[in-house]
Amino acid sequence: MRDQLKLLEDLQRHDARIQEMEGLVKALPQELLAAETAIGELEKLLAKERAGLLDIENFRKSQEDEQKDTTEQLSRAKAKLSQVKNMKESNAAQREVESTRRTMEGREEEVQKLAAVIEQQRKAISEHEAKLATEREGLKKQKSSADQRIATIQKDITAARTEREELAKMLRPDVLRKYGTIRMRKGLAVVAVKDGTCRGCNMRIPPQLYNVLQRGNSLELCPTCNRIIYWARLLEEPSEASAAS
Repeated sequence: MRDQLKLLEDLQRHDARIQEMEGLVKALPQELLAAETAIGELEKLLAKERAGLLDIENFRKSQEDEQKDTTEQLSRAKAKLSQVKNMKESNAAQREVESTRRTMEGREEEVQKLAAVIEQQRKAISEHEAKLATEREGLKKQKSSADQRIATIQKDITAARTEREELAKMLRPDVLRKYGTIRMRKGLAVVAVKDGTCRGCNMRIPPQLYNVLQRGNSLELCPTCNRIIYWARLLEEPSEASAAS
C-alpha cells in the first residue's frame, strides 16, 4: 500500500499543477479584458470631447458671423450720425452707435473666450489621443505576450496530463476511483497524519487508527474530513526517516 499512497501523492501534485496552469490560462485573457475596457472608456471620452469641440467651434463661428453683422451695423449707425439734421436725431443716432459698439465689444470678448476654450479642448484631446495610442500599443504587446505564454502553458498542461495518465495506470482502479471521488468534493484528497493529527482538517485521529496507519497495509480515511490519510513518515525516504529518528 505504501507504493499506492506514494503514487497518489504524485498524482495529486500533478493534478494541483494542472489546475494551477489551467487557472493561469483563464486569468490571462481576463487581464487583457481589463486593459481593453480601459481603452474603450478612453475612446468614449475622446468621442465626447471631439463632439464638444465641434459644438464650441460652431458656436464661435456663429458669434463671429454676428460680430461681422454688428460691425456693419456700427458702420451704418456712424453714417447715420453724420447725416442728422437736428438734436433729436443726433441723440437717437448717438444712442444707436453706443449700443451697437457695446454689442460688438461683447461679441469680441465672447469670441476671445471661446478661442481660449477651444485651444484648451484641443490640447486635452491631443493628450488623450497620445495616451490612447500608447495604451493600444501596450495592449498589442500584452496580447502577443499572453498568446505566447498561453501556448507555452498549454504545452506544459499536455505534458503534465500525459504524465498523470501514466501515474493513474499504475494505481489500483478502486484506489483511483476513491481518490477521484474525494478530490471532486474536497479538492485536496490525500493528506498526511503527523503526531496523530490529520493535516487536512487539523483534527486528532483515534489512536487505534493511528496504529493502523503506521503499519501502512491499508487505505484509510480520516473519520472527520473523509480524506485519504497516511502516516507522514511512511512515505519518507530511508535517509529522511533516519534523520527524523
